[in-house]
Amino acid sequence: MLDQLKTLVEMQKLDNKIGGYRILQEELPKQLSDIIEREVQATADLLAVETERAELNKKQRDLEGDIKEFVEKEKKYSGQLADIKTYKEYKAINSEIAYVKEKISELESQQLELMDQEGEIKERIAIARKELDDAEAAKREREGELRKKIESLDEEIEKTRAQRNSIAASLPTQIIKQYGNMIRLKNNMAVATSKDGSCSACGVVLRPQIRIELQLFKRIIPCENCGRILVDSSIDDVIKANSAASEDS
Repeated sequence: MLDQLKTLVEMQKLDNKIGGYRILQEELPKQLSDIIEREVQATADLLAVETERAELNKKQRDLEGDIKEFVEKEKKYSGQLADIKTYKEYKAINSEIAYVKEKISELESQQLELMDQEGEIKERIAIARKELDDAEAAKREREGELRKKIESLDEEIEKTRAQRNSIAASLPTQIIKQYGNMIRLKNNMAVATSKDGSCSACGVVLRPQIRIELQLFKRIIPCENCGRILVDSSIDDVIKANSAASEDS
């Protein structure tokens, strides 16, 4: 019976490995998706800021054109002052010149605001470009590795399952069935240890009689609360001691 209990412990270790692979089958594709999404988002963010800069540059060109147009008007009106004959004409031309100068001042103020915005956008572009560079570097570094791991998981699960089934072949059918039911019903944990008088899986305090029987390793004992197969935590030490005794004899 000691050998059977040891086999059950080894089977549980292998099922723990399978459980770990199952978790990776969920986590690794998410990590890969996050890496790809980060690059896509960084590309979109950089494009958005560069589009803002293009629109700003167009506004700047339009403003420069408007300023140039009003400067030409000011020159034109100023040149007409020498040919004016009446006070009324002089007043009208001066009014136009004042209006043009006011417009030039207004447009130049707008131009300064756009220059401030341009400086801010340049900073944002630098940040967005660095984020894209970092995202692309992370993708280059990890994408291939993650894809290989994802592809290898099914193979690792099958290999580990084959190991488990191989050692399970030494057990009676009823014990294998009991173990399989617990794996299926108890979140991939069929075997629990008794340590400090409690079940390591559900935490229930074991009766003294059960604790004594577990230390004898004479039969399969289920936890009275969760139903898992209980094994005393000293099993490894007992097996080593028995092996040493056999060698000495």
